[in-house]
Amino acid sequence: MVTAGLSLCMIVKNESEFIEQAVLSAKPFVQEIVVVDTGSTDQTPVLAENLGAKVFKKEWNDNFSEMRNYSIEMATQRFILVMDADEMIIEGNTEALQRLCEKIEGNPGSAGTITILNETMSGDTSSTTIVRIFPRDERYRYTGKIHEQLTFLGKPIQLAVDSQIKVNHLGYSALQMTKKNKYERNLALLLSELSEHPDPSYIQFQIGRTFYVMKDYVQAEHFLNKCIETELQSSRRNFLSSALLTMGYCCIPLQKFNALSEYYKLAIDLYPDYTDLYFMYGVGLIESRNIHAFKEIPDVFKKCTEMGEASSIKYETVKGVGSFKAHYNLALFYELTGQLKKAVHHYQLSSRDGYTQAKERLRRLLH
Repeated sequence: MVTAGLSLCMIVKNESEFIEQAVLSAKPFVQEIVVVDTGSTDQTPVLAENLGAKVFKKEWNDNFSEMRNYSIEMATQRFILVMDADEMIIEGNTEALQRLCEKIEGNPGSAGTITILNETMSGDTSSTTIVRIFPRDERYRYTGKIHEQLTFLGKPIQLAVDSQIKVNHLGYSALQMTKKNKYERNLALLLSELSEHPDPSYIQFQIGRTFYVMKDYVQAEHFLNKCIETELQSSRRNFLSSALLTMGYCCIPLQKFNALSEYYKLAIDLYPDYTDLYFMYGVGLIESRNIHAFKEIPDVFKKCTEMGEASSIKYETVKGVGSFKAHYNLALFYELTGQLKKAVHHYQLSSRDGYTQAKERLRRLLH
């Protein structure tokens, strides 16, 4: 347990499926558990209370930031750890967390990050870092109706320090999103936020990404393009790498392969160590069915394996783009072009990381 004093703050509604594992995973690190229930009709508040949480009721008002800030106001410890009920800590170090709290307390405007592992719609695992640990100080407040951002005196956090905490997030799997109609809810809140937001590029990015996962690629392209244009003129560029990656993937179903190539060139010039960009381009080359582009495919995926996985501290990244997924795509290329020894080699490399699809194709190839 962190001796500096840490409050876990959560806002919940109908999360009886997840609340226990979330709270239990955080208990070794925190002195206090604050749960703000926004209208559950299941056993969520009872389960939380049974685990020692202080449960407060507050009516939902379509504003995540207000709910977050209320949960912080109910806390009493020196530091705050924010989690969602559908998240679970899978890795953490008490001593590292203690050092983090001491560091951010001595640097006003700084905060701690955790690494979030998400199951994507396609079944992949993406990882990204997000600010979740900060002093209980009225200068730290959340802003934004949805995809809320932590601010210090109304401005973005200037120094983000890795806490070495990793969290599994289950709520954005295809099943959970479908069950809770989160896409429609998120989109409605984002569009409402857009009209009143003084800095709309982040909201445009989130709208574009929401349309992308809903497979409305025309609308996704529209909002992502607006976001990218604005961010290219900005000095911050906090999420430009993710916006460019999503735009690249958006171009593939729209069959805008020339545009994809231009976005790719722009993106790797800005972010040459972002493996996901190269992987995305390789996927685009495959889907283009262009004989002239076909010869580029192995070089692109070889580049991915040479680079390895992208840093989840710097980028939003999908597990395997610098390893087993890239080897798998190389193996497919070599199998389709009759280079079976090379195909077997790369299927084997992919299989070593436990990639089921590679194991199945390797078995078929060898028998």
